[in-house]
Amino acid sequence: MNIPNNEKVISFFREISKIPRETCKEKQISDYLLNFANERKLEVSQDELYNIIIKKKSNIKNFNGPAVILQGHMDMVYVKAADSNHLYENGIEIIEKDGYLYGNKTTLGADNGIAVAYCLAILDSSDIKHPDLEVIITVQEEGGLVGAQILNTEAIKGKYLINLDAEEEGVVFTSCAGGIRNYVNIPTFKENVDSKTLMSINISGLKGGHSGMEIDLERGNAIKLMARLLYNLNNDDLYLCSINSIGKANAIPNNAYVTIAISNGMVENITDRINEIENVFKKELFNSDEVNIKIDQIYVESGKINVYSKDTKNKIINILMLMPNGVINKSMSIPGLVQTSINVGSLEENEDNISILSSIRSSVGSQKYNVADNIKIIAETYSVGCKFFSDYPEWEYKTESRLRNLFSDIYMEVFQKKSTFTAIHAGLECGYLDEKLNDVDIISIGPNVYEVHTINEHVSIESIKNVWVVLVELLERLSEQN
Repeated sequence: MNIPNNEKVISFFREISKIPRETCKEKQISDYLLNFANERKLEVSQDELYNIIIKKKSNIKNFNGPAVILQGHMDMVYVKAADSNHLYENGIEIIEKDGYLYGNKTTLGADNGIAVAYCLAILDSSDIKHPDLEVIITVQEEGGLVGAQILNTEAIKGKYLINLDAEEEGVVFTSCAGGIRNYVNIPTFKENVDSKTLMSINISGLKGGHSGMEIDLERGNAIKLMARLLYNLNNDDLYLCSINSIGKANAIPNNAYVTIAISNGMVENITDRINEIENVFKKELFNSDEVNIKIDQIYVESGKINVYSKDTKNKIINILMLMPNGVINKSMSIPGLVQTSINVGSLEENEDNISILSSIRSSVGSQKYNVADNIKIIAETYSVGCKFFSDYPEWEYKTESRLRNLFSDIYMEVFQKKSTFTAIHAGLECGYLDEKLNDVDIISIGPNVYEVHTINEHVSIESIKNVWVVLVELLERLSEQN
């Protein structure tokens, strides 16, 4: 088995990591891909949202078999550490350590930059035998699979689709959950009160993580923990000045901030209560996460201060307490698979409202909408706004798959061990592509990527090589079908 050097994959990954490509800001990376294809005289198209489709004819003489689609997304979740001075505009700084690639106090973007790198390495190579290739690289996957939703697939003729957005080597996804996202918008009203002591409270130290991949690990959700803290501290003499935990729908929030105003004589009591509640959280999360509650500032504000009205304060706290979060139920068909879940991912304070963003996932459509109905009831009960968007379909398992069989055979031949075929609770673009394309055989594969959507995200260099070996051999065997 003659396998081209995988260094080209890592080289392309390093190159595209220099280009900022946060979700909804993909024009620069999309233009790079467009230029890449044009420089190599490959057929390429770029749509109005910056999705890219690149086609390359087979290098097998007189090939007349079906085309193979390679697919991934170009956007990434950008998160940086609280103490990082990194500028998004500078791209990602990659650090190599102990056989892994990391970002420098930022997300790495292996999700899903590594897919782009695989595609570029194959398109750039002349010594890899392959069938006709159709490479689809989408945008706004992390924003709710938006690119895949609007993608025009009329020109796509492939009958095999290899999605490269999986995150565990040798574990092949054959179906995935669908999902829907939601905003609850709470109108806010403020008032002035007499001089108070202000306390800024920060919940931090949590691991966070991908809301599809790590939702079942019982990690703390900073927004829900802050809701519990405020609920337990709340009384008529406590005022809410500000609250924020700006994050992503599909990332478990790992920090939250709040500023409260209290009477001058309440400082010691409130501080003691915060310490007690912190100990409760630590005990609850002892086996799954770490949490710290820090009082950043205690100072007395002179004169009138602006705070949320008591009705607004209570509405914010109560809605946050009632919002469902975490695993709703697990599959009875596939052991260990989360069937339905919800992640409260972001809480953003705006001029006249507070916006709560959540992501619902389920492999059963009716259960997805049942969770949505629960949120509607909360919104209706408290007379606040509620909006659902990015409703994407699940990808259903197919009983027959030549791709599955080929991958299984190759993986056993190369590594002398079995691959695993399973479903994933996270949403993949395969759902939309399966819906849009006629009778296509799909698998989702990828190298070992850890702690995605967090500042600890890293990818195994050895695993990048292993998946490259299998991918190249898979394309070669598919090129033999005429």
